[in-house]
Amino acid sequence: MEGMGKAKTFESFLKEKRLKKNLGLREFAKLIGIQPSNYCSIESGSLPAPPEDKLRLIAKVLKLNQAEQRLFFDLAAKSRDDIPLDLKELIRKDTVIPALLRTVEDEKVGSDQIRAIVKDIKSGRYRKSLS
Repeated sequence: MEGMGKAKTFESFLKEKRLKKNLGLREFAKLIGIQPSNYCSIESGSLPAPPEDKLRLIAKVLKLNQAEQRLFFDLAAKSRDDIPLDLKELIRKDTVIPALLRTVEDEKVGSDQIRAIVKDIKSGRYRKSLS
């Protein structure tokens, strides 16, 4: 997943961000509405990432920026063998996204080609003009 950088787990990322905010385990669990024992199990990795509503709340409480949220959702999805929350929302919002993904699959577009497409999109040539 793009932006994951060095190998990091959901639980290590979560603990690191919680500690950076100087929040104790029990205090944080209370803020997000999870029993401290369950939260401890999530942070230790013996339970997978919580449901999507809790993930959104955790991201809000930790004040994660966009890049951190994307990494957070990617790691949470990986811990649950699922699709990242923000991608699910994007797929639901725009019906052309599933068609794009299926076309990539059907046409057997490789990773190098996808990277080139992403670079081309990021070049700005597809941006709508504000005029």
